[in-house]
Amino acid sequence: MNTHIHYLKAISMAAATLTCLSAHSAEISHEGWQYTFNGFVNTHVVYAQCDDSTSEVAGNALLCRGENASSVSNGYSPASFSFGAKTEKQGWLYSAVLAIEPGNTDNTAFNGSGDNKAYRAFFTVGHEKYGTLKAGRDYGVYGIDIVLEDMSLAGTGAPASITSPLNTSLGGAGYGYIFTDRLSQITYSGKFSSGLSGALGIYQPLDLISFGGNGYTGDTGSTRPGIHGKLRFDHTRGYISTTFISQDVDTAANDYTASAIDITGALDIGKTHLVASGFSAKGMGYYGLLIDAADEQGLPRDSNGWFLQATHLFGDTKVGVNYGQSKVDLTATDSGIQLKSQSKVTLGVYHPVLALFTVALEVSDIDAENHQGDDIGNQAISLGVMTSF
Repeated sequence: MNTHIHYLKAISMAAATLTCLSAHSAEISHEGWQYTFNGFVNTHVVYAQCDDSTSEVAGNALLCRGENASSVSNGYSPASFSFGAKTEKQGWLYSAVLAIEPGNTDNTAFNGSGDNKAYRAFFTVGHEKYGTLKAGRDYGVYGIDIVLEDMSLAGTGAPASITSPLNTSLGGAGYGYIFTDRLSQITYSGKFSSGLSGALGIYQPLDLISFGGNGYTGDTGSTRPGIHGKLRFDHTRGYISTTFISQDVDTAANDYTASAIDITGALDIGKTHLVASGFSAKGMGYYGLLIDAADEQGLPRDSNGWFLQATHLFGDTKVGVNYGQSKVDLTATDSGIQLKSQSKVTLGVYHPVLALFTVALEVSDIDAENHQGDDIGNQAISLGVMTSF
């Protein structure tokens, strides 16, 4: 994470949910071990002007239709409670992390539809000279930089099924980039020279699922581990990085190799922070990994997208705007109502209060179009508060 993000309180609080340790961590030392605990909680009031047309765009089931709707729900960053332990022996640093990351929204009594898979559990062993090995369940390598850059980590971005909210909102995922996921992995990372670093690892392949996009749902076979990797060059005013991911998809209907690659760059100009990113994928999805990645016959859908963002600090207040667009090609068996493109523009203001919590205000305009030229749209406004400890 670059220096600009470190002094942006709103983003640093939210981004702490995606990292091992936080500046707000409580720490206890005992017999050479340091034990840490930190947390992040956020809640946002979201109001959406839903689409009232008769257009059908298969593959964007998360936009609301009919009556306007509202929610009191989690934002783009999950609530997080993280426990860590670390020690150093003979120059080797060992650490372990358990992070529980549930949403704080449920429409049914007694947590009837709760998500019990929102967690991370991993350990690392590393040396300054030889790099670091990570093993366990943690956020993947592919797409991690653009996720951390999205200003809506401190807000909501695109709502996700506002009448029955998901664990988190979407931010810009599906609108210019593919969201990284919590992967069971073994990944090596290290620094090669001044400013240049990289990572390479294997992970448990994900299965195909569908968000109502006439997509294939089923076991992908796990014939071999998935592979992900990253190269990044940091300089005094920002960085440029590229990440990739690949896995086999072997189903009863069809076999193919899913893959994606992205490139992300960030530049600081005074108190202004600029970000640009783009991706290209085959059968890897467009919201998240392997979501609506193939049609009902198991044929892979190609997708691509780009994302731009500019933020500026006015004292302690951060103001920003981003725009992203994702496009999806038809397969041989897809119909014209299938999603062709979806885009989102978000304006956001984030202000820390008494160094205790942050207030976030965002306004978003979201559009989805099918291959017949029909489209649906939502307009959303959110006001939320968040705190870390």
